[in-house]
Amino acid sequence: MKIKQRSQKILNQNIRWHMLLILDQIENEGGYSNVLIDAFMTDSEFDSRDKALLTRVVYGVLQHRMTLDFSLDSLLQNKKVDLWVKTLLRLSIYQLCYLDRIPAHAVVNEAVLIAKTNGHAGLGKFVNWVLREFMRQSSSVVEEIEDPVERLSIEYSLPKWMVEYFQSYRTSEKLEAMLSSLNETPKLTARVNLKRMDREEAIARLKEQGIDAEASTLSPAGIILHSPQVLQSSLFQDGLITIQDESSMLVAPVGDIQGDEQILDACCAPGGKATHIASLLTDGHLTALDISADKMNKVAQHMERMNLIDKVNLKVTDALQFHPKKDTFYDIIYLDVPCSGLGIMRRKPEIKYTKKITDIQALAQIQAKFLNHFAPYVKPGGKLIYSTCTLSYEENEKNVEQFIKAHPQFEIDPIQPTEVPSDLIEQPGWVRIWPDQYHTDGFFICRMKRREA
Repeated sequence: MKIKQRSQKILNQNIRWHMLLILDQIENEGGYSNVLIDAFMTDSEFDSRDKALLTRVVYGVLQHRMTLDFSLDSLLQNKKVDLWVKTLLRLSIYQLCYLDRIPAHAVVNEAVLIAKTNGHAGLGKFVNWVLREFMRQSSSVVEEIEDPVERLSIEYSLPKWMVEYFQSYRTSEKLEAMLSSLNETPKLTARVNLKRMDREEAIARLKEQGIDAEASTLSPAGIILHSPQVLQSSLFQDGLITIQDESSMLVAPVGDIQGDEQILDACCAPGGKATHIASLLTDGHLTALDISADKMNKVAQHMERMNLIDKVNLKVTDALQFHPKKDTFYDIIYLDVPCSGLGIMRRKPEIKYTKKITDIQALAQIQAKFLNHFAPYVKPGGKLIYSTCTLSYEENEKNVEQFIKAHPQFEIDPIQPTEVPSDLIEQPGWVRIWPDQYHTDGFFICRMKRREA
């Protein structure tokens, strides 16, 4: 995106200008929405209302991009426009469609100002015409699309291959509920360190600090927060709570940690699972690996904040190149492997447009390498916990089935209804969480046990 010098001077205090800049970095430069938004939240001097608006619009445009383009393309009628102008029109139409508290004239005026300032007067007139024509037409014609796959693709803003892929797993009723859930704004949730404080006390303490919270129905350690100010709370600062999605809170406990085990977490960033594991240890020890030094630094900060750093050994390394000392075995190995992320599209909506079916197949092969590489380091009688935040069969059930077939010394250790809600357990005992079930990230968890020698 070409930025005129006057634009930075005139528009720097305009929150919609920053929406445009972030969306341009995501869509045209390969930036990550969560990283760019987190950086903006930390570095900018905008007030909390403007920051909240930016977050809502940036994620909203990404979540609904194909739906927005369906309306926009009928207006543009193959007119050639610069990418940044199309992005400006998208974010404006998103506000007109989905944010009814913002007056339409304010949306149009701001868009025209940005177009004139970073473009020219004629561009401002063009943007004004497109947006006013959109408001005049207003009614959606998505329902008129005859092809059912194309209709779902446009309505829920997912590529057709993804709709067809999910169709093979879900009934039509459940499919639409799941597709709709992928466009929901994710809840802000935190995990309470139950070794230091019970959940009810944590909720009460947060309310005393002006932060409304309620208990999660999915995780006994989880709380749902209704204020972004939780990071400034004494509970967060003192390490009594930490931010984590409810689904991922289920992973550490299925290891049935007693406290004195030697545990390996092969892919520990961003640290929610690793801090959870460490919090359950007494005399035991956790070795945690990650390939990224930057991510590992953040994991270390979380461990320090939660007073858990003495229980862990953090190693920056490629997990597939990691070999423990001779005759070293682990009681539990956690493999939360790199995956396609189809279960976290609420949080990272750009995944919709960057992932391809071939990525699923390639990642499944990499995940199989993780399973094969770490299997020998599980002690006899020990456990191997395999998890992903994706929804694909190839990366989940198929990988486990092939692993068990190739490694008869391992067997599936069924997860019990006493450990997770029973509606999440599928035969032969693994857990699959669909995003629409509890309005959380989609997840897969399987516990395997190495037979005694």
